[in-house]
Amino acid sequence: MLGERHARKYLKHKGWRCIGKNIRFGNDELDILAVSPDERTLAIVEVRSTAQENKRPETTIGNSKRKALVRMAKQLRGKAEHANCVVRVDLITVRFVGGATKVEHFEGILPLEKSRSFS
Repeated sequence: MLGERHARKYLKHKGWRCIGKNIRFGNDELDILAVSPDERTLAIVEVRSTAQENKRPETTIGNSKRKALVRMAKQLRGKAEHANCVVRVDLITVRFVGGATKVEHFEGILPLEKSRSFS
């Protein structure tokens, strides 16, 4: 929850519009749904956070989570196309180390167009 709060704050600071959080699609749940500043991208944002200095949160997305992210993107594709947007899956990592908070944004972490389950 704290990591997601920092991720939303980061996105807002960068001009993104957060339009939803913790949205369920059946058994799947997305952390943040956001629209890019130019309103051309609808991003499903997965948030991963850690307080361990030697841990890289970006490496904690397993195969089942990847499949869930693709399923959710597929469900949102029609709404995005209607709004003249593309769907993208991003990752925001939040590290709480030594009293500091470091936020990183990784765009397009899954190649949706090349995914067999996305077509």
